[in-house]
Amino acid sequence: MLGKLLDGRYKVVQVLRAGGFGETYIAEDTRRPGNPKCVLKLLKPASSDAYCLEVGRRLFNSEAEILEQLGNHDQIPRLLAYFEENKDFFLVQELIVGRPLSSEMQVSQPWTESQVIQMLQDVLGVLEFVHSYGVIHRDIKPDNLIRRDKDSKLVLIDFGAVKQMRSQLVASPSQITATVAIGTPGYMPAEQAQGKPRHNSDIYAVGMIAIQALTGLLPTQFQENQETGEVIWQHQAQVSPVLGAIMQRMVCYHYRDRYQSATEVLQDLQQLTNPLLATQLWIPPTYIY
Repeated sequence: MLGKLLDGRYKVVQVLRAGGFGETYIAEDTRRPGNPKCVLKLLKPASSDAYCLEVGRRLFNSEAEILEQLGNHDQIPRLLAYFEENKDFFLVQELIVGRPLSSEMQVSQPWTESQVIQMLQDVLGVLEFVHSYGVIHRDIKPDNLIRRDKDSKLVLIDFGAVKQMRSQLVASPSQITATVAIGTPGYMPAEQAQGKPRHNSDIYAVGMIAIQALTGLLPTQFQENQETGEVIWQHQAQVSPVLGAIMQRMVCYHYRDRYQSATEVLQDLQQLTNPLLATQLWIPPTYIY
């Protein structure tokens, strides 16, 4: 694929990720002055039969329309183009120059509370916008949050048009409505692992990133309460009861016990600066000593 010209315009110059059903490249736009770089995402349908191609085309166009709308947010990559070529589907997106949040999260080097609060506000603000379109990201993790060089804002990437299409196209016609679990272990709550993600599944993922930042430990290093399924993390962190309560509610095992929207979390985070309002926040039993 390297060096290939796609859609008579996009020259592939670097491979970012490659897999069985999808690949991601950096390409140059040869029709714009200076040949600026962009991200090119390829979907390889599981089958070239007419049915799979038609389903793929429908999902592809639908996802592209959603990505077009989401790209109106400053902290989400813009969709530049989408096209079909030789029975493959391609998305062209803005290249975000920066570094992944994972590069800032060193093992055994916990963040301060103020750093965690700033990160939460930054990411949840984007999530509030995403969820307003009825979209669930499903794979929020440090590698999918890019600290943009030009302004240090966190940009949420990899909205999974390819992942959504893959989960549909690998199924046979009789299974086409089945939902495939998509996500990353440690950041993925129980209902998402069962193939039933909800909007607050994304909130769980952001909460786990916050816990990782505050403790300096990876999500997979935490134990779970065998009876309740709750993540046991508080004893690993130096955290105020109020922030700890917010984070705990973000990562409750059952989605019904979690915050129901990013807006709710942001409202509670804003109250951290007001001691009188902070006393009204929900404090889980684990914080009552």
